[in-house]
Formats: sequence, structure tokens, C-alpha cells
Amino acid sequence: MRRATSRGARLGASSSGADSSHGRQRVRYLYDLDYLRKRAVGQNDPDIYYLGLRGRRYVAAAGLCSRALADRVCGVAGDAAEAPSLMMAHELTLSQLYVEARLEAARCGWELTWKNARVLEMERLGVQPDAWLEVRSTADARDAFLEFTAAMPSAAELAGKLAGYRALWERTARLCAVLWLTTSRAKADRLLEGVHGSDYRDCFLVGLVEDAPGFLTRPMWHWGDGDDARPNAMVRWLQPPEGVEG
Repeated sequence: MRRATSRGARLGASSSGADSSHGRQRVRYLYDLDYLRKRAVGQNDPDIYYLGLRGRRYVAAAGLCSRALADRVCGVAGDAAEAPSLMMAHELTLSQLYVEARLEAARCGWELTWKNARVLEMERLGVQPDAWLEVRSTADARDAFLEFTAAMPSAAELAGKLAGYRALWERTARLCAVLWLTTSRAKADRLLEGVHGSDYRDCFLVGLVEDAPGFLTRPMWHWGDGDDARPNAMVRWLQPPEGVEG
């Protein structure tokens, strides 16, 4: 649940006055300790709470969701406060990637379909990518999930993400690429090391977000099933049309 109201806290505790007061007090303790933050609302409106920094870290540590997902969907404070910087940077990067993909698809004469994390969350895939995109030409269509990792996941979180993709592909009997972007070569190497242990490592392409302009066709990706003898070999996801520079 992304947010809770003080009215909901009262109803969730009990209809009795004592339990209602106790519920409000517990919510206030969580707020004071930064497990919860409070959204700006009208003067007579009930308080609306969302996960604060410590709350996001707690639900991630408890295994209720990944740290990246908690940062992404926890909610923001509205006009009265800035969004968490990690969440804001993540969203801005994904917005830029969408723009880059849209421009490149237009340049290549392709049709682009894009689903963001909110849409994918409602599809209950069993794994939470940052986006899904499909590129369609007159001849065929190719699709991929998109991941952007700035803060490296723990080994357990990464294993859980890979297991989620495996379960999805085995349930649907339909594979697609995962384009996984990060912010440094060291992080890319760590992701590739984790991907190498997957039975579906040939589905993963890992690259740097600084190379993202042209990421649909640019030879910027390290292949999860690449040749260990050529660790610096770069591959494309898509081949550009003849006469279009990739």
C-alpha cells in the first residue's frame, strides 16, 4: 500500500476511542522516526502518509519488495516538499531514455510502444522492470524490458530479480531481451557477473547510461552470454535500417 490516511489508521485499529488514539499515536511515532512522511493536504482533510527513507529501507530489508521498487513507488510529498533525490534522478533518467528511444525510432522509421513501471506493475508480471518497449518495423517487431540501476542491489536482490525474469519467461514461454543500464563500468561488471549465473543469461544486455543516446541500435551493450575471451566486445540490440547510421 503506497499511502495511508489518519482516518484509515483509526478504522484499521478499532472502532473504540482508546484503540483509535493508540493507532494515531503509533502512526505519529513512525512519522517522527522517518518511517513515514506526510503529504501536504487541505486544512480539514485527513492526513495522508507515505513511506519515508527509513520505511523504504525497512520494507526492502524485510523482503517485502526490492529497494529500487520501494524508492520508485513510495509516493512524493506534493507541492510542499521535494521528491526524494534518488527517486527523482531515477525518474528523470527513465524520461530521458523514453525521449531517446522515441527520437531514434522516428529516425529509423520504426513505431515505438512504451510501457512505464506503473503500467507494468498493474500487469502483475512477478518481476518489476522500469519499462517495456516494442519497436515495430514493416518487417517485424522486437521488444525488451528496460532496467536502470544506479544504487547496486545486494546479491540476494539481484538473484531475486533474475529469478523473477526466469519465472515470467517460463510461465509465458516467451523470451525477450532485458536492456540493463547502470552508471559505471564497475557496476556493469557486477551486473554481468550476476547475470552469468542465470540460465537465461543470453537475454541480458548490460550497458552504461552515459552511452544511452542511440541505445536501440548503438553497439554499446555487453552481452550476458558474451565470449569471456573478448570481455570488451560490444553488441547492438537492433540493426539500423540500411542507410541509417547506428
